[in-house]
Amino acid sequence: MTQKNIVPLAEENLPAAAEALARAFYNDPLQSYVFPDESERVARSPAHFAAALRYGMLFGEVLTTEGKPLGAAICLPPETWEITPGRATAAGFDELPDVMGEEAASRFFSALGAIDPYHHRDVPPAHWYVMVVGVSPEAHGQGLGRALLEPVMNRADAAGLPCYLETAQPKNVTFYEHLGFKNVVGVVEPQSGLRLWTFRRDPPAPAPAV
Repeated sequence: MTQKNIVPLAEENLPAAAEALARAFYNDPLQSYVFPDESERVARSPAHFAAALRYGMLFGEVLTTEGKPLGAAICLPPETWEITPGRATAAGFDELPDVMGEEAASRFFSALGAIDPYHHRDVPPAHWYVMVVGVSPEAHGQGLGRALLEPVMNRADAAGLPCYLETAQPKNVTFYEHLGFKNVVGVVEPQSGLRLWTFRRDPPAPAPAV
């Protein structure tokens, strides 16, 4: 395993981080559903992830590898995990239909809308939300997924707060379970047929008083 330093994403590295996430999610079922045409997925995914990275930099934390971004984790704190209209506009989400194409944007928001109610139901308002985490394929097997998530998991544990995330990638289920996340919901989104999972990771219980 290659040791990589994990650092906050710098503004000048945002495009490279977006490219890394686009590569990370190229075979993700949700991204494949949003962009069924492979050439369109390659062309449009970086701008799609750039908007998510922008949101994270404005309203949360974005962690990546030092030097060349090989992946990224977009993590939102209790105060800003919910995407309000004002925050969405500030991050450029209003422009996603133009960036992604209207049909792709409609598929994306429809799939997210199907799973969003579970987010509000299954975790208290005070939590950390892992909005996106991905590692580019050329860096798989180096422990970067865990390294990107550990700083936020440690902060959440120290504050006694849970973490929450979703995935459409079956390969990620075991990975998240190894990090202490527990599957809360597994549903099939009826319009797309996508299988979606939600995960919650609770902080460790306090040590009993002696």
